[in-house]
This record gives sequence, C-alpha cells and structure tokens, in this order.
Amino acid sequence: MDSLNDRFERGQEMRSLMAQGDPSHYTLPGIDQLAPDLKRIINEALFGQIWARPGLDPKHRCMVTISALTAEGQLPLLRRHIERGLNLGLTPAQVVEVFVQLTFYVGVPAVEAAMRTTKDIFEERGLDFTPTEVYDTSMSADDLYEIGKKSFQQNIGESTYPIEDSDSIEGELGRLIDEYLWGAIYTRPDLDPQSRAICALSAMTVLGQYDRQLRRRIEGALRVGVTPQQIMELFVHLVLYGGYINSRTAIRVARSVFIEQGLSA
Repeated sequence: MDSLNDRFERGQEMRSLMAQGDPSHYTLPGIDQLAPDLKRIINEALFGQIWARPGLDPKHRCMVTISALTAEGQLPLLRRHIERGLNLGLTPAQVVEVFVQLTFYVGVPAVEAAMRTTKDIFEERGLDFTPTEVYDTSMSADDLYEIGKKSFQQNIGESTYPIEDSDSIEGELGRLIDEYLWGAIYTRPDLDPQSRAICALSAMTVLGQYDRQLRRRIEGALRVGVTPQQIMELFVHLVLYGGYINSRTAIRVARSVFIEQGLSA
C-alpha cells in the first residue's frame, strides 16, 4: 500500500503532465485560499489515485471528464480540461466532435456554451482548425431515417421497446432521434464508436440516468468493443466529477449487465 505522500507526488506528476508548463493548472481558486486540506485530498484522490489508474488511457479520461463537465454546465473547469485534453493528445477535431456527440444527451444550450469556450481556446492557441462538414443535405428524410436505424442496430442492437404507433408523439420523437442522433451524428468521423459510447455513458451517468437507457447504453458500449474493465473504470473516474452515488449506482447497473452476458470486470 502506497503512502499518502506517494499519492500526492503521483498527483503532482499527473498535473504536471496535464499542465504542460501552464502554472494556472496547479491552482484551485477558492479552495486554495479557503480549504487547503481539501486541495490536498483532491491532489491525492483525484489526480494521484483516479487519474493515475491504468484502466483507461489518458485521452479517454479526458473525453470522460469533458463530457461530464459539459453535462453539468461547469464552464470554468471545462475550459481547463479542454486545454488538458489538447495537452494530452486530443486533436481539435476530436474535442469538437465530443460536443457534437453530446448534443442529444445534454441539449443544445450546454453544447453551444462548450463550443464558445472551445473556439476561444483554439484562437488563443493559434490552432488552425477546419470544421468537418460531412452532413449530406441532398438525401431524403427517409434515407436519413434508414441510416439511423442501421446505426442504432450497430451501436446498441435491436430495439427492445419498439413504438407501435409511428404517428403518435412518441413515434414522431423516436423518428427524430433515429434520423439525427443515430443517422446524422453517430455516423460522423473524428470519433470512433468506442469513444462515442464513452462520451454518452459519461454524460448519462453524471445526469443520473439509471433506467433502462443507461443499461442499454452499457450493452451498446460492449457491442462496439468497449471492455467491461473500461466501463467500470469510466464510472470510477466520474466519482469526483459527478458524485460517488451516481458512480456506484451505475457500477451496479453495469455489473448486472455483465452477469447477464457472462462477463467479468
């Protein structure tokens, strides 16, 4: 068992790696002045223990964190973690695509605010960014719907709760989601299916989605190649970003899915 000082030093090393020489990444405004004990706890537990765990690579940990902070609307911390993501190897296109991926999960206002922050960071860093424009507006709505249904099957599987009346409000909403979330967004480049699943699971977890939607998203993540270990590590990573109650509940849901599928984590 390592000592608390070992954890602290490991946390400082992790923060140095993230900061890439930017001293602002070592500060916790307010906490520094009012609760130095808490700063030490955060350094040890979050950066020395959780971020240093081997179950997720640093880029995916950045995606998890960015997704969670976007869902929560935590713009000051989001700015810091976008910068850290770029420092740890995320491309500008990947950062932007995380927000595109989250649109139907967290809503347009949260994504718009995150995009404004990201645009400012790119300009401050002098990054030459060319937006990815692949949405084919020449296709018909029926074509987009069929693409969406195929994408849903690839990323989640067969629908377990089909909507019988396609003309109902629920049916119209289901079609809209199939067209645009699954047909227009999930089929985009710049993020692979595993990363899209990780971003979606992260947002859903911190928003407290414990119903069959979370269960189905876990099943979908497994379907596209996210391992049980990565899924569990994602929930561990979110303990100090979304609260341990959300993480422990999600872990229990995931465990039941693994048992049903004969998997171990």
